[in-house]
Amino acid sequence: MAEIDAIKDYLKKLRKVINFEAAFVFFDIGIYKKNKIDDILCCIYAKLPASYKRALKTQQMIKNYNSLLCYNLLVKHMSKKFFLDNRYCVLRIKEINNLIQAVIMCIGNDINSIEKASSEQN
Repeated sequence: MAEIDAIKDYLKKLRKVINFEAAFVFFDIGIYKKNKIDDILCCIYAKLPASYKRALKTQQMIKNYNSLLCYNLLVKHMSKKFFLDNRYCVLRIKEINNLIQAVIMCIGNDINSIEKASSEQN
């Protein structure tokens, strides 16, 4: 349970960075330092259980769990580099906030059910 809380805390930190630490904002598009985003994503990935990481790689599992789908979309959107400088990334603020909120809402239940399913297989 502590791991889930830590993951949620890192997601909230990511949301805080998205909302308040943009280098430049134009309407709903923000430009952010890529290393700051990557540091938080790395911390989130480090806290994820091994069974959840395996499920992220399985296409069938992604369809079954909302947090897997949203997390994959979140990581995909975070990798869009700014065309003028690769040290920055371009993000749609509202879309990223919605994905972060979706992951926060259902990651706890999804991790528990994935852990339960993987323990039943063994």
